[in-house]
Parts: sequence; C-alpha cells; structure tokens
Amino acid sequence: MFSLALLAVAAYAATNIDNLFVLLAFLAETGGNRRRVIAGQFAGSVVLIVGAILLAALLTQLPTGYVGLLGILPVGVGLGKAWTRFRPGNADLEKAAQAAAHVQAPATPTTTGAGSSWSTVACVAVANGSDNLAVYVPLYASHSRSEGVFVSLVFVAMIGIWCAGAVWLVEHPLLGAPIRRYGTALLPLILLVIGVSVIVQNDTLRIVFGL
Repeated sequence: MFSLALLAVAAYAATNIDNLFVLLAFLAETGGNRRRVIAGQFAGSVVLIVGAILLAALLTQLPTGYVGLLGILPVGVGLGKAWTRFRPGNADLEKAAQAAAHVQAPATPTTTGAGSSWSTVACVAVANGSDNLAVYVPLYASHSRSEGVFVSLVFVAMIGIWCAGAVWLVEHPLLGAPIRRYGTALLPLILLVIGVSVIVQNDTLRIVFGL
C-alpha cells in the first residue's frame, strides 16, 4: 500500500501543479475570506475524482491487458508537457513573460474584496481537470476496488494538503517562481512514470503486443 500511496500522491501533485497557481490567485483575490475558495477547490476536485471512478468502471470491462493501454494517456500528456516546457525557444518566451510580470507587478493592486464564489472556483477546477482525468482514469482502472478506495482517500487528503500549502504560499509570493520553474520541469517525468507504471502493472506489452 505504501507504493500505491506514493503513486497516488505523485499523480495528484503532477496533475495539480498548474492548478496550484490558479488557487493562489483565488486566495489572493479573496483576502482573508478563504473558506469558500477551499470549499470550491474541494468540490471541483471531488467531481473530478468521481468522474474518473465512473469512467474507470466502464473501462474495466476491457479484456485483461487492454486496460493498460490507458497508460498511454498520461504518457502522451507528459510528452506534450515536455515539448511545451523544453521546446527550442521556450526559454526566451519564459524570460519575456517573467520580465513582463516584473514590470506589471507594482501596478497590480491587492484585492481585499469579496472575491469569487465557491462555485466559480469549483468550475475552474473542473474545467482545468483534463490532465487529472487522463491520469486518474488509468490509475483507477488498473487497480482493484479496495485499492481504488485507498487512492481516493489519498486524493482527498492531498486536496487538504494542497489547500493548506496554497494558503501558506499566498503569504510568500516570492516562493511561487521556483515552484513553477522546478515543478513544471519535473511534471513530464512524473506523468511518464505513472503511464509506464499502468502499462507494466497490467502486463500490456506481453498480452497485447506479445513482447
């Protein structure tokens, strides 16, 4: 179960790096009234988890070994993110974006108003959840029902940790840059590991391709 817990933690963290900064923006917008942002994040994340479970339940009807083909999804997402992150000329674009952010930062006022509703936060989390589904569905489909329950509990715990971390980080805006830099650099590798794990666990290469 320890290895499964690590896999679930990696799956959640890998698919929510981008969402972390959206969450930070919502928290900064609401000022001290952060409960509805956290509630919205929980609601949106739970919708994604339930959706992944339902999709995985449908896909478990596939013949043995073919479930592992779902591992191609996180592999594809990981390769896509690797290309976006490391493609030629991307470093120049990042430097330009960072320079623009530094120029605009002083002019951006700190909002202490009501901010967004919990439903808005939830809808954004769901709309930004394509990566989550691409990783969660293969993870659920390739494990037993009891293991799926365990994975869900880990995910729910990670939502709380993610929200607590975002609340802490919103007080330290300088930490956002290194997290974004190193987190997005590691993200493709984590997704590739998850995808390969799903393929290997289902013995897909031998059953489907005869390798």
